[in-house]
Amino acid sequence: MSAASLAASLAGAIPANGRRVRAVALVLAALAAAPAGAEGTRPPALAVLPIKLLDTSGEPTDQAAQHAERLARLGESLAADLTRLGLARATLLPADGPLGACPPSDAACVLRVAQEEGAAWVFVGVVHKSSTLILQHWARLVDARTGRDILSRDLNFRGDTDEAWQRAERFLVEQVRDGLKGSR
Repeated sequence: MSAASLAASLAGAIPANGRRVRAVALVLAALAAAPAGAEGTRPPALAVLPIKLLDTSGEPTDQAAQHAERLARLGESLAADLTRLGLARATLLPADGPLGACPPSDAACVLRVAQEEGAAWVFVGVVHKSSTLILQHWARLVDARTGRDILSRDLNFRGDTDEAWQRAERFLVEQVRDGLKGSR
C-alpha cells in the first residue's frame, strides 16, 4: 500500500476528535506528495578503468600472472563494493573493449569512451610496487564530462599477497566513501 492510499484510508477512518491520528495521516500524505529524496535518487554511473601496475621492484621472480589476477580482482571488488554501498553504479570497463581504441595516455579518448558507456564518473588506479613489501595505490575519481578530479588518494600498503591487496581495496573503498561524503 502506498503512503497516499494509507493516508486516505486513515483520514476516512478517523473520528472527528482524533487529532493525533489526523496528524499522522497528514504527515503520511505530505510524504506521499513530496518528491523522492536521496533514497529515491540513483547514484552516478561510474566506469572503473582497468587498474594498472607499475613494478619497479626488480624482483627476479616473474609475478605477472599473479599481479594480473590481483589487479582484475581489485577492479571487480572495487566496482562491486562501491555499488553495494550505494556510492555509485560501478562497472569495470574491459581493457579489450572500447577502451582498446584509445592510445596510451589519451585522457580525452578515455573520458569520451566512459561517457559513451553512460558514466558520470571515471575511476583511475595505478598500483606501484617498489619492493616486495611496499606498494602504493594512486587512485583518482574523475568527472567524465569535465576531466576534473572529484577525489584523489595516494595510499600505501604493505605486502604483495592476496590478503594485503584485499585489505588495500577495503581501505580504498572507505577512502572513496569518506571523500564523497565530504564533497557533497
